[in-house]
Amino acid sequence: MEYNTCEGNAMIVCTYVDHLDEAILAKEAGVNEVILGNMLFSRFGKISPKRYSEFCREVKNLNLRVVFDWDILMTEKVFQQRKSEIQSINWECVDAIRVQDPGALYWIKNNLPDMPIQLLTETGNHNLVGLKKWKEIAGPQLERMILSIELPKQKLSEYIDALDVPVEILVAGRILLFYTPRNLISPYILDHDDDKTKAAMESSYELEGSSEESPHKGFPLLENLHGTFMFNTKDQFLLDHCVELQEMKLAVARVDFRHIKDNSFLVKAVNALRSPISSTIHPLKDDYPNPIIRGFFHVNKSDVLFKKLKNQRTQRNDKNYIGDVLDVKKKKHLGIMVKSKDIGLQIGDNLILKTPDGKEKELIISDLRNSNGESIESASINSIAFINHVSGVSVKTRVYRHE
Repeated sequence: MEYNTCEGNAMIVCTYVDHLDEAILAKEAGVNEVILGNMLFSRFGKISPKRYSEFCREVKNLNLRVVFDWDILMTEKVFQQRKSEIQSINWECVDAIRVQDPGALYWIKNNLPDMPIQLLTETGNHNLVGLKKWKEIAGPQLERMILSIELPKQKLSEYIDALDVPVEILVAGRILLFYTPRNLISPYILDHDDDKTKAAMESSYELEGSSEESPHKGFPLLENLHGTFMFNTKDQFLLDHCVELQEMKLAVARVDFRHIKDNSFLVKAVNALRSPISSTIHPLKDDYPNPIIRGFFHVNKSDVLFKKLKNQRTQRNDKNYIGDVLDVKKKKHLGIMVKSKDIGLQIGDNLILKTPDGKEKELIISDLRNSNGESIESASINSIAFINHVSGVSVKTRVYRHE
């Protein structure tokens, strides 16, 4: 595989480590910065509070930049419970804090005024006005902003220029789709024994889920002491677009391989980011062990789904189609939603009603009323009208004018 080192400064590469051997591997691979997850403050961190400060010191001795991961959202009650833990951390071995919770941000600014802040704005921050406001709130301690992977390339490039602060995005790793503080897995695999419940608080469980509404399956599900997380079946993967990332002046590329057993891929990822591949003869994606997706990077496809949501089998283009039955009151009326822009309902119309179970009924409109119960002569598109009842007709019956 041939590499071509582009002009300009290389991107900083950061990743997560939970064990010293992982930190050593990251150092050998050329990683600049490692994110250490204290299990009380990091969504997926596995480092125990008792071990954390000493572990930071050991990693720091490897000449790696150490970042404290505070990416959980906390209620005031939880924060007060863990306040003593955060005050006991040896902050001299920490180079920066990445934070998402506004309350945690406020605490850092007031208690660690010299600590650089990496602000997580990955969720719910897709407009430049909002991002600039968060930058203002973070103040002079802000050293980096972590932006959403839902920003397409053009928008991301625009934001990098406009924010005038180093920007980071997830270049490769799991995509979080859903989070709840509730435990959705353990109740189904554990009984109510107190010892097991306590053990569950100190453990994590990972399964795969499927959708009841679609054929999609294989969604990774993870439960730990912070709650339950669901991920996309495909990983975010932009390692084949490193040249584009460098051209838009992305400052920091984050890779998250905590769910991958093959540690060797980290070296390939760092090489690709440090010296972007100029040839696609051997795409790096061929070596990646999981299904991948480039997400929104080349285009925001969120509006593409709208057409798919409209089931074409229910979009009626039949000749003489008027609308559907929405309401049935036995011996009183049929409520009809008029959907045709060309054909409406009128007194004296001869209708054919096709029920969901395949039956056909004929009816002549002798009574036509609006939703207020007032008699009307006709009803047009997007209106709901009530006509005289006929037996054997149910909701979702299709209504046609008899030729």
